[in-house]
Amino acid sequence: MPRSGPIGILLIAFFFAVATLILIAVGVALMFPGGAFERVWMLYPARRALLMPYRMFLGPGFLALAVVFAAASTGCFLRRRWGWGLAVAIFAANGLGDALQLATGHFLEGGIGVVAAAAILYYLTRAFVRHAFLPRR
Repeated sequence: MPRSGPIGILLIAFFFAVATLILIAVGVALMFPGGAFERVWMLYPARRALLMPYRMFLGPGFLALAVVFAAASTGCFLRRRWGWGLAVAIFAANGLGDALQLATGHFLEGGIGVVAAAAILYYLTRAFVRHAFLPRR
């Protein structure tokens, strides 16, 4: 049972849970085009045409990433130290990806992403947040 603690941890855990569902939907939509999961493209229609040519390896890749995000969600909900580490790693990797967006000229997307990732990493690395997670077992 998780201890009560900063609400931000709960929000991050929910974020990972929702991201897991989206990753599963995109992965399945890529692997089985034209099926029920095709509706996921309504979120970002231009991505379908971009990703579909690479669907044979991106579909399983998205599903593998969903496993990582599900683990991060679980770890954050349960306030496990490994969940904290996984959350930090995910947001650090995301921030690096957004920095690459900046380098390729996508200033709005990359800039918003870098600022958001930095803010979340700043929050996660505060002592009161780190200490809200249970030690390893």
